[in-house]
Amino acid sequence: MKLSTIIIALVLGCLGAQAAPPDPRLIGGSNVAQIADYPWVVSVIKMEGENIAALCIGTIVDETHFIIPAHCKLVSDDNYSTYRVRSNTLTYNGTQATTHEITSWIQHEGYDENTKWTNDISLVTVATEFAANVSAPLAAANAVDPADKATVTSVGWGATCDGCEFNLELQSVADLRIYSQTNCNAFLGEGLNANKVCAGNPSTQHGICKGDSGAPLIENEIVIGIASYLQYPCGSAPAVYTEISKFRTWIDDTIASQLTTTEPPETTTTEPTTTTAPETGQEK
Repeated sequence: MKLSTIIIALVLGCLGAQAAPPDPRLIGGSNVAQIADYPWVVSVIKMEGENIAALCIGTIVDETHFIIPAHCKLVSDDNYSTYRVRSNTLTYNGTQATTHEITSWIQHEGYDENTKWTNDISLVTVATEFAANVSAPLAAANAVDPADKATVTSVGWGATCDGCEFNLELQSVADLRIYSQTNCNAFLGEGLNANKVCAGNPSTQHGICKGDSGAPLIENEIVIGIASYLQYPCGSAPAVYTEISKFRTWIDDTIASQLTTTEPPETTTTEPTTTTAPETGQEK
C-alpha cells in the first residue's frame, strides 16, 4: 500500500462499518494450488439477500473454533443467522465447501476500534465440526517476536488493486517482510500497539488489501498474525497484524471456558452451497 492518511480495517462490505472495508485479492499474489496447502483457512461471509455484505478470513484452531479479527463482527447482538463459515475450499463462495453456522462469537474484552483496533481478535464457535486434523499451527505464547526483515507469507481472497472486485480463488503472497516497530511507524506515522506486528513489501507494492481481514501471516509454517488494518493505497506500506503469541493464552483460556459450558457439536457431512456470487467493487 502507498503512503496515505487513510487507515482502514480490512473488512469488505457495503455495510458502512466504522472502518472502511476490503475487496478482492492479494496484491502480488498467486493462486493457491490446493486447499491442502492451507486447510485451516476459512471464509466468513455476512449475507444480505443473495449478496455478500462482508467478507473476512478465519484461522481454524481446533475442531469447532477459529480466530478472526474482532472488527469483523458487524452485528451488535448475538444473531448470527446471516453469517456463514465456509471451510475446505479455495473459493470463498465455493459450491463444494463445507458450510458451518456460528453459535458463539467472543470478542476480546479489550477490543477498541478507536485506538487503532487494539486487541483486534475474536474466538468463534461453529455448530458443526471442521474436518479432522486441520487446525493451524499457532505461535506459542512464549514465542520470540519475528525478526526485522524476516520473510513471511500471507493468504487471502482480498483485492489485487484498490477498487478491484473480489478474487474468487485463494491467493498467497510469499515475498513479504517483517518490519520492526520503529520501521513500521516510519511508514504509518503512529505509535504501533505492542500487540501488533507489521509486514509488507513496499518496494514491490505487494501485500494484502481490501477483503483480507483476518488473513493469516505465516513464518516457517507457523501462523504468527492475523490481518487487522492497513493504509491506502494497498501495497505501499506495511500492513498491521494482530500478533498471535500475545493472545495465545487468551485463545486457549477462552476455548477452555467454552468447552466447560457447551455440549459437543454434531459432526455433519458436507453439503453443496448455492450462494450466488455478490456484486463487488465497493470500498472498505
